[in-house]
Amino acid sequence: MSHLYSSKNNWKTFLYAVIRVALGSYLLVHAIYNLANFETFIELSMGYIPTDSPLEFLAQLTPLVPLVEFFIALMILLGLYARISLIWAIVIGVFFTSLFHYLGDTETALVHSYTLILKVGLFYSLYYNKYSADYYNLWNAFKFKEERLRLQEIKKRKQKIRESLQGL
Repeated sequence: MSHLYSSKNNWKTFLYAVIRVALGSYLLVHAIYNLANFETFIELSMGYIPTDSPLEFLAQLTPLVPLVEFFIALMILLGLYARISLIWAIVIGVFFTSLFHYLGDTETALVHSYTLILKVGLFYSLYYNKYSADYYNLWNAFKFKEERLRLQEIKKRKQKIRESLQGL
């Protein structure tokens, strides 16, 4: 298990946890705000894409954005399926950063770029993701496997002892 995650309690694992929780919290608050003010979010989003634009089809996907952001934020915050959720967060971040640059909103693109840097940093330092649901689930599975192997070994020893006693 030590090849998958760091088992040490050092500054890297603490820093990783703080950054992961901060990023997940930021994304979660952003998603909840957009879901709570859904009408405003839709109107603002529709204002980005002109009706005669080749990107008009993106307007149909707009209602999904806060929901996807909400679930990805929860997974990052909890550290549940961190690798997959970070990959999706990076893909979506690259898409929206590029889209906002293309549409001329450099301020929003810059904010997305900052969070994108954090997501990529978390992805490449996933080894330090000790304080997460992924690590806890893997640790439990590892302990269960060790216990099972130990019980099998005890069973084999008992069987050998029985066989040796029957030979007497």
